Amino acid sequence: MKEAIARINNIKWDIVGTNVSEKESNLGYEFLRRLANFFKDESIKPMKPLVTNIAKLLGDTEEEIVISDYCTSEVIEFLGENLYMKNVMQYYIQLARYADKNLEAIKYLSVYEPLIRIFEEGGMFILKINTLDIVNVAHFPLDRWYERFVEKEHINIDNL
Repeated sequence: MKEAIARINNIKWDIVGTNVSEKESNLGYEFLRRLANFFKDESIKPMKPLVTNIAKLLGDTEEEIVISDYCTSEVIEFLGENLYMKNVMQYYIQLARYADKNLEAIKYLSVYEPLIRIFEEGGMFILKINTLDIVNVAHFPLDRWYERFVEKEHINIDNL
């Protein structure tokens, strides 16, 4: 959990949204593919990405994370503008907390990796109920998203 919090706090939030790169399209694609595979691997009925709290779906019964308890004021200020991005960061931290006690959950932290990378590289995403937009780069409609991404090929994002 400490690593997840440090990672979010170390993002240069003042530059998020200033960098536009086509590789961010691959990061958005890979997030949806990884999330679809989570549902497949765990035999859980797919939900919209916006409301998917992986820790809760795996059995976490602790209170949901309050991001202001863990993140810097810069993070809070930036995320305060967009509830949907804030939810993703909260879900990521909550899964990290859950994984500290349930080691088998560690593998699912990688689901959030592509979205975190977008922020780290100065890009920006907007996740809504019906779309995932990588700002000025890509648009992913989320109708039938699971069916479209569950069998897609893995993209190696390590070298992007």
